[in-house]
Formats: sequence, C-alpha cells, structure tokens
Amino acid sequence: MSDREKDLPVVEEQENAALAALGFVSPREAMAVPRQAIGEMTEAAALLGESAAPVPPAASLKAQLMTRVADYELLKPIADVRRDENTWVHTGMGGIDTKLLFREKSTGRTTYLVRMAPGARMAPHHHGDVEQCLVIKGDIRWGSLVFEEGDFMVMGKDTAHPEVHTVNGVVMLIISGHNDFQRTGG
Repeated sequence: MSDREKDLPVVEEQENAALAALGFVSPREAMAVPRQAIGEMTEAAALLGESAAPVPPAASLKAQLMTRVADYELLKPIADVRRDENTWVHTGMGGIDTKLLFREKSTGRTTYLVRMAPGARMAPHHHGDVEQCLVIKGDIRWGSLVFEEGDFMVMGKDTAHPEVHTVNGVVMLIISGHNDFQRTGG
C-alpha cells in the first residue's frame, strides 16, 4: 500500500469534518465524524472568516439581494418552515413522529406532518374538532379503508377514530383543531 493510499482515510475524515462544521451533512453523517475533528474545522472556518478582507458585492448582486429582502418583507409569512429543517419530534408511539408547521394561537388550529414507519400503529382517539388529512406519500388504513398518496379526508368534530395503521409507511399533512388528539379507551 502506497503512502498516498494510507493517507486517504485521514483526508476523507478531514473532508467530512469540514463538511460537518459547515452544516453540509445530515446529523446522522455528522455522528460518524469525531467531534474533535468537527470542532477543529469549525474553529478554522471561523478564523478564515475573520481574516478575509470585506469585499463589497457587485451592484447587480446587491440589487438581487435587496429585491429578495423586499419580496420577503412584502409577503411577511407568519410561518416559514423549510424542507431541510429537521424538526421531527417522536410522539412516544412506536414509529410515529410529528413536525409542527404552524399553530394559530387564537383558535388552537394546528398544521403538522405525521410520519409513520412501516407497520406503525396509532391508538384509537377522539377528534375534539374537525381534522383534515392529506396523504403525501405511503398508505394509511383503518378497518377496510385504505388511503394512499394524494387521497384527502376530513374527520368531523366529536368523531372517534379507530386504530390507524400503515403497511408501507406514510407521511400525512394534518390540519386539526384544539385538543384534537385525545386517546379513547385502552
């Protein structure tokens, strides 16, 4: 084995540490890199940033940036959740996670994503308000009913939902009212 081939794992680790320090890898990929190496690369990146002389942006680039800022200010979204924000929260039910997108404080109406792993089951529950559900991908089932990608359903206020399960896994967009998920029975 040549010296160059021996150095490849070290170089690869350094590259991965640099990418992790800059936030260009997933949390899972970052866990495979020694924390000390990430810390060293983070420090090096900070020092490089401090040592660079400021350069004014080209007039055209500045104009584009100011247009984007103005457009955002004009729109003024109440919520802005990006696809790469990893804010999934485990529900405590096996294989089921949620990602809060928006909660309207005055009504309690909440928009969120539900992600269920293949075979996951959700206990029977009561709907304290109307619940809207769009299946984004996968399948969701209860009894003989099967809903798949693109299917939409609305559960009425004060309805009981039997156990829900998925065979292949599912991601759903849910819009529900205040105190919507209340377990029923055992």
